[in-house]
Amino acid sequence: MDTQPYQWRRAAKAATSVSVIACALAVWGCANPDFEPKKPLVLNLTPAQVPLTALDQYKIAAAQRVTAVNAREITPGNPQPMLRSVVSLEYWVDRGGNVTRVALYRSNGDHEAERIAVTSLRRASPLPMPSRALVDSSGRVRAVETWLFNDDGRFQLRSVAAPQIDGQ
Repeated sequence: MDTQPYQWRRAAKAATSVSVIACALAVWGCANPDFEPKKPLVLNLTPAQVPLTALDQYKIAAAQRVTAVNAREITPGNPQPMLRSVVSLEYWVDRGGNVTRVALYRSNGDHEAERIAVTSLRRASPLPMPSRALVDSSGRVRAVETWLFNDDGRFQLRSVAAPQIDGQ
């Protein structure tokens, strides 16, 4: 009697048993809570809790200066729900806080509002001195600020503006 096929069958059964045990252990290992994937970290920050960048902080300080210098032209309280005009200016400030350049960044075409925005920014110069970390290789800081105009021609700067009145 040939024992060779018997030994092969026995080896095949043993290999199958080992495979079944290995698969069972693998599946059991995956179900182990210590090996479950971790849930992603979700930060539930409200807008008031979002950390401000150094540039954001500088823009707030600059907007406060523009607001203080142009106090008679500032909208008291909340801006109206439908604004007359929204004007965004791109401006550059040197190490001393002097406004060195102003460019119209965005507008709805209200030339009077554009003129008021540029004039109010230039009138407030010098702005607070920027930190060394903000100054680029040309010795300047670039920022964009938005003027929110009510129908009466008064404005607030977006960086320090009160929330708009609800139009409902």
